[in-house]
Amino acid sequence: MENKPINRTDRILSSLEGIQRSAAPGFFYTRLTGRMQNELEAKRNGFVLLRPAFITASLVLALVINFVSLDHLKNQIVQNYTDQPGKPATIESFAEAYQINATTVYE
Repeated sequence: MENKPINRTDRILSSLEGIQRSAAPGFFYTRLTGRMQNELEAKRNGFVLLRPAFITASLVLALVINFVSLDHLKNQIVQNYTDQPGKPATIESFAEAYQINATTVYE
């Protein structure tokens, strides 16, 4: 019984005797390195909108637009506000001061 595993091992080893190293086709390594470099460059470029400089510039622009619009709205409210002493503040005067009058499309 011990002869079977030894014979099997011998057969496997004898089958490996004729193995030779395989040769790569011409220009294989230069093509491979070129393809790898192209893939690295493509990954570096990436998506332009996700770069930190673009995101920072977009956020700053959004903040500037918000501040300008709030300043414009504040000036418009101050100009429309009429302070009349002796007249009590009502819901209508508040709605008129902040331009939130209830108007419908059907009027």
